[in-house]
Amino acid sequence: MKIFYATSVLGDIGGSEVYTRDLLKELIKRGHELCVFTPCRYDLKNAEMHFSPAWGHHAFHKFQAPLHYQMALRAAGKFKPDIVQSHSNSLMGWIGSRVRKKQKIPHVLLIESISSDNHNLHTKTIFEMEKMLLPKIDFDKIIVWTKLMKEKFLVPWGVKDEKIEVIPPAVNIDTWEFETNPSIITKKYGKNLVTTMKSLWSTSAKGVEYIIEAMPIVFERHPEYKYVIFGGGKEKENLEKKVQKMGLENKIIFHGYIQPSMWNSVAKATTVAPHSFVYELSISMSLMEYMARGVPCVVTDIGSTKEIVGDSALVVKPKNPKAIADGINRLIEDKELRKKLGKKAKALVKKKYSIKNTVDRLEEIYSKLVKKG
Repeated sequence: MKIFYATSVLGDIGGSEVYTRDLLKELIKRGHELCVFTPCRYDLKNAEMHFSPAWGHHAFHKFQAPLHYQMALRAAGKFKPDIVQSHSNSLMGWIGSRVRKKQKIPHVLLIESISSDNHNLHTKTIFEMEKMLLPKIDFDKIIVWTKLMKEKFLVPWGVKDEKIEVIPPAVNIDTWEFETNPSIITKKYGKNLVTTMKSLWSTSAKGVEYIIEAMPIVFERHPEYKYVIFGGGKEKENLEKKVQKMGLENKIIFHGYIQPSMWNSVAKATTVAPHSFVYELSISMSLMEYMARGVPCVVTDIGSTKEIVGDSALVVKPKNPKAIADGINRLIEDKELRKKLGKKAKALVKKKYSIKNTVDRLEEIYSKLVKKG
């Protein structure tokens, strides 16, 4: 099948970027022809790439892409796709709807996250934009990651129930190509590690802040442990200042960005991986990556947490440093529980949250829409 794919997220760093990359690679692997329109300067092997002009910070590229929709229309006109999929937000969805109209083909829109709990002008603007535009965009199907997104936002906003498909987030479980050498991590930071792999932006950084506030309670009972944060972003400097004020620079360490090839090594070196959410979506690709590798996780109970993890992680109260600390301490002290949760998490990801499962579902949707059209 020939697929025209418009996305504002694509790359090797960042949860959404890696998710999109792996999804597209799986489509190509299965023999589909792809033409990709994106502001992200990322060359995807065996796909026809068209890059819209972009400037400034990547967070603003999605607002710039619609200015160049004529480029997308021209690319689609030459490619002659069977279907168009847009990905990430309503602005890319608008581009997809223009391709749909011009080419007279079905349109699938994938929206990863919607949250009304926003902490800056950028995320507040995106929420209001989604609320205003999503019900007006011309699509045949809209895919969201969780039932909560469907029931709390899309249906009340006026999106027809029959057009909504819930396909959960997914990761590439074929991680054999990544190196697994935990000594790279343990030689630098020690053998007793609590870790986080997450971009330090907006609500994600706020979630990490609660973990930082929890760690003194953990260190009180387990002084041999350190908390290492892998990832960077705008809020990294503020979090570092917070740690300095706490006098814990030697116990809470910011490693900075890490390449995907190192994820296995970090996971293998990790005793416990806490995930603190502060918004309704309550899911992250970081959590999926840890679970896929069988790492025992502590997650906060807000939004879609239980919908996603079930009984494969230790679920604790949200926005509560003591509850987070108690969860981490419990897992540090209970080796059998760690093994049990790690095994369940790995099995759950394989069953429900692999990229292969996602593409299976997408292919079913594509086939039905193309036949119908």
